[in-house]
Amino acid sequence: MIELPLFIDLGDAAVHTLNGIFRGSILFMIASGLTIIFGVLGVLNLAHGEFYGIGAFLLTSIATFFVVRIAAPTDPLSTAIFAAAIVIAVLLSAAILIPIAGAIEATVIRPIYDRAEMYQLLLTYALLLILVDTIRIIWGSQPVRPAAVDGQQIHAALDVIPMEELFGFQYSSVRIFTIFIGIGTFLFLLWFFDRTKTGRIIRATAIDREAATAIGVSSDRVFTLVFALGGFFAGFSGALYSVSAIPATAEMGGTALVLSFVVIVIGGLGSIRGSFVGAILVGVVWSWAIAEYPPAEIAAPFALMILVLLVRPEGLYGAWGEIE
Repeated sequence: MIELPLFIDLGDAAVHTLNGIFRGSILFMIASGLTIIFGVLGVLNLAHGEFYGIGAFLLTSIATFFVVRIAAPTDPLSTAIFAAAIVIAVLLSAAILIPIAGAIEATVIRPIYDRAEMYQLLLTYALLLILVDTIRIIWGSQPVRPAAVDGQQIHAALDVIPMEELFGFQYSSVRIFTIFIGIGTFLFLLWFFDRTKTGRIIRATAIDREAATAIGVSSDRVFTLVFALGGFFAGFSGALYSVSAIPATAEMGGTALVLSFVVIVIGGLGSIRGSFVGAILVGVVWSWAIAEYPPAEIAAPFALMILVLLVRPEGLYGAWGEIE
């Protein structure tokens, strides 16, 4: 028998919603890379979730390397140094995915652009399995966290926003920062594709590849750039997720990939705006399900997807293969 509370404490409601926006911000950064790759290359990259997993594991290693070499945060100066080290670790973790994703596109993905979609799906699925085993070989099969400093986890050491004093409930500052980073990433991508020359070239290539090639655009370079950009955002989101004291696991990429597909279907294939709105909706529904009725944790995002598709089969902002 299902039992749901008639009244929910406002503090708990705020925490559930913030957790949803946090998860939605992470999902957006994963889904945005998947959206960009599909919108330009026309490839549904099943290995994309493993870039997210690699980013999380890289963060655990790089952050551990830094934190064991600096003093524990006990005053404003040491806290600032500690925070800077973690920020650098996140950026390095994401940056390492750029050459990895670029090399994968140039050597593995590029030869199958003109093949049937079945070949693309089989190849990227094989790549997914290879990357999962690579993670297990390097980091093992057990969950991994960044090293603690004097018994304090990273997110506790950086918990600088007095949420309880301001709003009456406790919440992680790192998750608040992640939410703002997700919003900033969304605004950056809108600006990048609408205002910059490189972004316009990518959009032109997505809309008409042959016409872009005819005016001198190197489609090979554009494709490599787009795939590397997608890898960067996936790795960036994985690193941010790991900073929140959530252990990195070899299987985490699979869950991220499935939910990212749900996000881009809800938002509309190829739409950055749709990915953002879809990610926030999925994140909030998912978090409320986890908190209030855990058996619906898996079903809730898919129920939302079905509901949206019944009303708008093309998704909320359907662009169908273009970057919007």
